[in-house]
Amino acid sequence: MPAIAHVGVGFAAKKIAPDISVIYLIIAAELIEIVFFVFVAAGVETMPLPDKSPFSPYSHSVIMGIIWSVAAALITFLISKNKKVSIIIGLLVLSHTILDIIASPKLAFYPTDTKIPVFFNDSLSVGLGLFKYQTIALISEFGFLIAGFIIYILTIRKAKAQKHLLA
Repeated sequence: MPAIAHVGVGFAAKKIAPDISVIYLIIAAELIEIVFFVFVAAGVETMPLPDKSPFSPYSHSVIMGIIWSVAAALITFLISKNKKVSIIIGLLVLSHTILDIIASPKLAFYPTDTKIPVFFNDSLSVGLGLFKYQTIALISEFGFLIAGFIIYILTIRKAKAQKHLLA
């Protein structure tokens, strides 16, 4: 269940990045989750289980969130040569880590989940614990998705209306 809010952030970003495809915006907001699943498939990281805490320091630690954000911004700049687009992509990747810090530990979904490690699993951990309770977690996840989608739809409608006026 967690990770739906990140899609909402990707949708909402269309308002500040009208020239970037919404697919790229959503991928940027979900990039850390994508990296996590690649690492799980490779046996490097593990999913949270009912009786076992997750091991995901290479995708979900604060320092790696920053590193993934900078890497995404640099790669985007190398491809696009556009500073604004690069910064937006980098900030979207970073938004994943920020939302995870607010939500973690996500006990509503994973009873053994822990806070987000600052460096790696044995380091200081941070997390505000918004997702301790299932009702709050579900409202937050779907609230972000719905709000982001509404912002996206309003942005697209406004752009179409302006294009129509200019035609």
